[in-house]
Amino acid sequence: MALETLTRQTASRDPAEFSYQNVTIAGGFEFPNDGHTFIVCNNDAGDVIFTFTITKTLDSQSATRAETITASKVMFLGPFPVELYNDSDGYVFVTPNQDWATDYGVAVVTL
Repeated sequence: MALETLTRQTASRDPAEFSYQNVTIAGGFEFPNDGHTFIVCNNDAGDVIFTFTITKTLDSQSATRAETITASKVMFLGPFPVELYNDSDGYVFVTPNQDWATDYGVAVVTL
């Protein structure tokens, strides 16, 4: 399966329900990032690990950031500084350690 691109939603002062998207492990997923973007992870099942690609290198070494999305929780991650996380097209790349099915969802939101 190819890389999935998630749609960014805009939060405002008006009440709104986020639209969650399911993602799969094959190819990972990406989302557009303006530095004010975060992801909302709705996890109704077991723990999942998201590995974020950090685009800066130090001493010719690349890095990643791994975050555990705890079982039966809604978790917020971000914001993501553009100079550390964005690729040349303005996207953040994430690899989950397992497929997300109907028990999981991700909403990409910017303020």
